[in-house]
Amino acid sequence: MSNDIFGLAGSALKLSEDRAVLLTSNLVNASTPHFKAKDIDFNKALKEAGNGGGTLLKTNAAHITPSSEVGGTTALYRVPNQTSLDGNTVDDEIERKNFIENALHYQVNLTFVQNKASELMKAIKGE
Repeated sequence: MSNDIFGLAGSALKLSEDRAVLLTSNLVNASTPHFKAKDIDFNKALKEAGNGGGTLLKTNAAHITPSSEVGGTTALYRVPNQTSLDGNTVDDEIERKNFIENALHYQVNLTFVQNKASELMKAIKGE
């Protein structure tokens, strides 16, 4: 369970924000030769965030830090539906669909966080 006062909605909001950056990077690089599209499994990452897991611990200075971590979850390369001649794996339609879906997740979780903040302000004011 998350120790955040906003609960899982706060974790989901941050995860949606991080995923939006990743999906935007995919869309921006749609015409970059040899660019490999990346994404995360949002549901898996959210489940790990709720359990307090997902982040790799470095117990030794020689351990390698994953460079493609998003919200404590490693971003994975997307397997293309159809290969392109330039080696780019970005599919504009899939990226746009995922971006819109992620924007909806963000908006819903933002509403939950705003409602919780409003409740806390009422409690502080004694209303």
